[in-house]
Amino acid sequence: AADAVVAAGRAAVAADPKSLAARWRLMRALYFRGEHATTGNEEKKTVFDEGKRLGEETLDLVRREAGPAAGKDLSKATPVELVPFVKGRPDVTACFLWSAVDWGKWALAYGKTAAARQGAAAKIRDLATAVVRLDPSFEEGGGYRVLGRLHHQTPSIPFITGWASRSEALANLRLAVQTSPKNFVNRLYLAEATWDYEKEKRPEARRMLEALVADAPTAGLPVEDARAQEDARALLAAWAKE
Repeated sequence: AADAVVAAGRAAVAADPKSLAARWRLMRALYFRGEHATTGNEEKKTVFDEGKRLGEETLDLVRREAGPAAGKDLSKATPVELVPFVKGRPDVTACFLWSAVDWGKWALAYGKTAAARQGAAAKIRDLATAVVRLDPSFEEGGGYRVLGRLHHQTPSIPFITGWASRSEALANLRLAVQTSPKNFVNRLYLAEATWDYEKEKRPEARRMLEALVADAPTAGLPVEDARAQEDARALLAAWAKE
């Protein structure tokens, strides 16, 4: 089924290469396939390579579209710099979010440090920051969720990712949970960051995951929610040994 959705997405982009809606739907389909319907890491690399490349092409397309209206050359603009010129366009917000997600999964497939050295972390940060500025509630706090996870998971490499910060990780993940308190992944990521960074709040982190495991998955996201519960069980088991 995941393969069929990806194939349909590729066909839609081929039929109308300028359609941002077709592009973000394909990026989302590639994320789902790579995250939930592939097993080997090499296969994940292939899937997320395609998602990352599509995201970069789409960013170029958004820049070219925004330039004439802005009355200036935006060919090198970051997603954050594009925000004033693309406000009120939900397809741009979706493109930025799913591009950030595919970049993030690509980074995990290739290794966090190697990916950070290639600038992946800064790319994800800029895309997710743009999503927050365009629509903080989009995809249940998606911009905050990606930003918080990025700050939590990025290895700190001098001169490359020195900006990664514990306080930013916690602040953004709390905002994600405030924006969408029921979202399983928001809760999972906040609990994990709380456990890692706030030793005195570890009982609270454990309770958050116990509640997550006991919850019924949402109708719209059964696969994603089941995975979040599986990850929560694995964390609880690991924490029990500490």
